[in-house]
Amino acid sequence: MADFIVGSVVRDDDFWFRGEFLSELWSSLEKHNVILVAPRRIGKTSVMYRLLDLPEDGWLVVHLNVEELRTPDEFLIDLLDAVNEHHPEYFRKALAGSWSFLTGAFSNIESVEVCEIKVALRKSEDLSKSWRSRLDELMDRVYRTGGRTLFIIDELPDMLNAMRAGSGEECADFLHWFRKTREESLRKNVRWLVGGSVNLIAALDRNKTVNLINDLKTEILEPFTQDEVKRFVEDMFKTYEVACDATVIPRMLDLLGSPIPFFLQMFTEELYRHWKRQKRSLSSEDVDHIFQKVLLGETARDKLQHYRTRIDAHYPEEDKEPARRVLNHLSLSEKGVTRENLFHLFRRCESRRTSARSGANLDNAFQHLLLYLQSDFYIEETTGERYDFSSRLLKTWWRKYYGCEYANE
Repeated sequence: MADFIVGSVVRDDDFWFRGEFLSELWSSLEKHNVILVAPRRIGKTSVMYRLLDLPEDGWLVVHLNVEELRTPDEFLIDLLDAVNEHHPEYFRKALAGSWSFLTGAFSNIESVEVCEIKVALRKSEDLSKSWRSRLDELMDRVYRTGGRTLFIIDELPDMLNAMRAGSGEECADFLHWFRKTREESLRKNVRWLVGGSVNLIAALDRNKTVNLINDLKTEILEPFTQDEVKRFVEDMFKTYEVACDATVIPRMLDLLGSPIPFFLQMFTEELYRHWKRQKRSLSSEDVDHIFQKVLLGETARDKLQHYRTRIDAHYPEEDKEPARRVLNHLSLSEKGVTRENLFHLFRRCESRRTSARSGANLDNAFQHLLLYLQSDFYIEETTGERYDFSSRLLKTWWRKYYGCEYANE
């Protein structure tokens, strides 16, 4: 029986609809290193774990979330730890073997526990000075196995942003090492798949280092289609014997638009709970009630709030207010806003800055802002050079909480 999975990685029988995308992803990995692009809560990490849980024939897969890492030496330690966690026998026999760096760190490499690795390696030597050579040694050992290995690095933009905040030079060194390693991996049987909830290309473009990752092939994980949403809701209601009239699913589609799986799961589960309490067939009025109470209420606010706070966390200082104003303005529109009107809004916002940009610099800054908002899945270009929110749910939520934020100016 399929379960309601809200907020956790979706695995096994609860994994829906991504079979064709996974086949295309494995096909891309035959010849390329890949960047997996997806907005937050669209199912990116679940796809990564699917690659780990069900690898294609001959692939050894290692998954590492680097969101909390701050330095290259932490990356080395956590990567070794991830190899041992997912493939302990491979770690001991193929990597540790005669590698004095590891055999010297542990009294008995055959019985090393996962929790021991990080502590022991931090004590072994000053890895802040030797991380590059140790990572090169690790990759040499991986190459020598001759096997097909896939390293999945999740939330890479967060690690790079943290590295840059600590030492821009160290971050650049790591990016150069990573680019060189990926190029060599293509000549071996090793591939890298990277991803993050913050768009990596846009983040590096702001710091003029996008050339260090432009070798990666982009694969975009799209939201569920309306047909997939309909199938999901129908199957879940059938599984839990939920009674509903013919207006329920069309109304859900209307309110959600192109849905983020996390909120689709939450919406469907809350309708199921509402049905259990009411003990009667669901109607479109019940859908409206749950949408307002749950998805636009306090239950989901902390989840949707991320889309607001990430602007302050990841956007350049000069782009934070313009980004908020553009989104506030779009949230109040019925069918989006023209590019020209958004530019006028951007220019008014820019004119209040002490070091206001003008001319070509202003045009370029506006173009970059639109690209950032699109690449981070806030907005999309519709018809006739108009822009609107990518998610109808996010637009409705944004209008409720921030649509009138600057109304008194």
